[in-house]
Amino acid sequence: FYDEIEIEDFAWDPHAKVFHYPCPCGDRFEITKAQLRDGEEIATCPSCSLTLRVIYDYLDWEDYSTSDSSMG
Repeated sequence: FYDEIEIEDFAWDPHAKVFHYPCPCGDRFEITKAQLRDGEEIATCPSCSLTLRVIYDYLDWEDYSTSDSSMG
């Protein structure tokens, strides 16, 4: 992994519906709520080969509110 970053440090993009974090290449690492819900913890950058490990508590991840009504 390039680094390990807490989910609280990611920004939520309500239009793309992804959490994102700046990548050194100039793009951004991305991970979706569906990936988090499935237990995924790897955020990828679409422009380069770097990956981040997302640190979050699986049982509490919904606490990181995104005001998305599809959270069921």
